Amino acid sequence: MNERSGREPFLSGAQIGSVASGNEPSLGGEHGIRQVREHLLSTLAKPSTTHLRRAAIGDWLAATGDPRPGVGLGEDGLPDLVWCPVSGSEVLLRDTAGPVQVERFYLAKYPVTWAQYRLFLEAKDGHANLIWWDGLRRRLEYERTDLPVDNQPAQEVSWFDAVAYCRWLSSKLDYDVRIPTEWEWQLAATGGDGELLYPWGHDTGAIYANTRESHLHRATAVGMYPAGESPVGALDMAGTILEWCINEFANPDHVKLTGNAPRVLRGGSWFLIFNFARNIFRTGYDPYFRFNSVGFRLAASSLAPRPRPVIPDPQFDAEPEPNPESHSDGPSPDVIAPTNEDNGALEN
Repeated sequence: MNERSGREPFLSGAQIGSVASGNEPSLGGEHGIRQVREHLLSTLAKPSTTHLRRAAIGDWLAATGDPRPGVGLGEDGLPDLVWCPVSGSEVLLRDTAGPVQVERFYLAKYPVTWAQYRLFLEAKDGHANLIWWDGLRRRLEYERTDLPVDNQPAQEVSWFDAVAYCRWLSSKLDYDVRIPTEWEWQLAATGGDGELLYPWGHDTGAIYANTRESHLHRATAVGMYPAGESPVGALDMAGTILEWCINEFANPDHVKLTGNAPRVLRGGSWFLIFNFARNIFRTGYDPYFRFNSVGFRLAASSLAPRPRPVIPDPQFDAEPEPNPESHSDGPSPDVIAPTNEDNGALEN
């Protein structure tokens, strides 16, 4: 007597049921999703992959669950951070008197994503806790102009928001995180090569960055332009979003976390033309404002474990400053161009 597997073709009657593994691509199993994901990620390295295709790949990853390291959360429920070590060197900032000596530090591979920033907004001891806002101006939260997507950079984040986030996250980690100084940011973008025009070199094209020329009119998921990698391994340092730096724009050596002076923004964005994605481009804006092409990236002086700080009980007594404009301040800050070379009008 021949045994039947239950998978033989049949001529009539009810089909004998079979057991599926759940890994079949036709059934949408994890194996199939993983194969599709690997294929899509491999296409990002091809020059022929268009901006629209890159945006769609990022959206698909968000919809199916983006498992890439450094994009979402770790097993401990905190941001999964991938760090790029940056060796110390001298950096010459544009429009400054002389070089600055930068010590070795670490820079996050990606800007902070919505999945990572949302923790701060929703945590009971997060955004609403006044402890993190000492010396800062706290602003009401509101529904964002663009729907927050987990694997895209967090946008409409003010400089004050970013500093408070760093304070909160540092209390959860065994080391301190912060926003990079402008010279740290530039060193990570250039690898110490002052002649490097963009993080990847001197070429231009759709393979490198999401700027106004992409015609996407929005941010893409982090890591969609791997050819734009900086010499230290950081991605998205040109295009997609402008990134806050700690120091003041007019006085770069002022790094205190108080005051309302404009703070530095670097890296270009989806709203700005490709010319503003150059390594030397710098601008600045009011640290209180939020724009939907502005976010931030984390830095750390050391990853060596230190004792967890003792955090006082949360404080929720006071309200944020009255905010008559409790919505986005627009797509992008006005560009401050120190020299005529960068003082070109934005395209319409």
